Amino acid sequence: MDFITANTEYKERLNLSLSKVTDLDLAKKRLTYSRWKVAENLDKLLFEFETNVKKNDANVFWCPDVKTSIEQLNKQLKNYNKVSFLNHNSVNYLVNTADIKVPEPVEDPEAVVIGAKFIIANTGNYYASFNSIEDYEKVIRAKKIVVIAGIDSVLSLQSELYTAKQLYAIFETGNLHYTAEILGRPGRVRGLNSEASLLLVDLNKSKLLDIPDHRPLFSLLNFDLPPVCPMQQFSYYPEDRTKTDTLQYLFYAFLNGLKDYQSHLNGNYGLQLLNRYLPYDINLYKQILDARALLHADEKKKPAILNLFNKDMSNLVMQPKKFKEAERFKKFAEHNFFGQ
Repeated sequence: MDFITANTEYKERLNLSLSKVTDLDLAKKRLTYSRWKVAENLDKLLFEFETNVKKNDANVFWCPDVKTSIEQLNKQLKNYNKVSFLNHNSVNYLVNTADIKVPEPVEDPEAVVIGAKFIIANTGNYYASFNSIEDYEKVIRAKKIVVIAGIDSVLSLQSELYTAKQLYAIFETGNLHYTAEILGRPGRVRGLNSEASLLLVDLNKSKLLDIPDHRPLFSLLNFDLPPVCPMQQFSYYPEDRTKTDTLQYLFYAFLNGLKDYQSHLNGNYGLQLLNRYLPYDINLYKQILDARALLHADEKKKPAILNLFNKDMSNLVMQPKKFKEAERFKKFAEHNFFGQ
């Protein structure tokens, strides 16, 4: 499916789903507040989560860096020959950050690596969603389930899960709910001949919390951007786990150093456009403008022409027909709008 088709179908589903939501603004505010609590109390909530996991005679495997993540992943998978990595946000983040070579997909894997959309501090549960029944069936048939959970996936209370998963489903897929889901705990899986192990990974994500003004962005790290991103117009391959969209490109600068990756913030990213498709009450555009202002505060005044590229030009980005040659537009947009 190409970008235009995927984009059109997504927006049709989204409009239908949103028409059934009674008070969308209130739901967004509630989710934003619940994730704000996490950003402000992360250490305490991670400890609470581990404590509740241990009540089930299971453990949390802490993976603060690449070395530990690879070691723990190898340890969990070493006894299995047929392994499948599902295309989940946290799995892809680990694969790309640690530069892991993913095995070819198999029909009936002995072990599966999945991503947790959320982990819940007060119960020790993890929540994983699936957009296909085939992926779900692979998981429930596997002998070993390795759950990759980012520190950005924490919810403090189980009661917050309903709002979180529904808003994520609506804005990620356009549907009111995911095709399939699992709510479980690490350890032996009741009713199935399988065991679930949870790897809790950081991989620089906690660095975003060092900048108080930008902590709201921490909530977006585990959000899968739907097909509305200007960058995706040029190469839309949703199954490619290495592809970078606008959000990932922006967050790379926050996670690895704003000063070292200023080019990721400068120019236009269609941020006002993306704000319409986020499950949170967060002004993404303002966040990036504040970051740009922070970086340029000590610089000398620039020529007026350069100020042009600090403005949002989503309308121009989304209208490549204004340029007679598509390739010229692509190069122009990538250089001036996407910071590449």
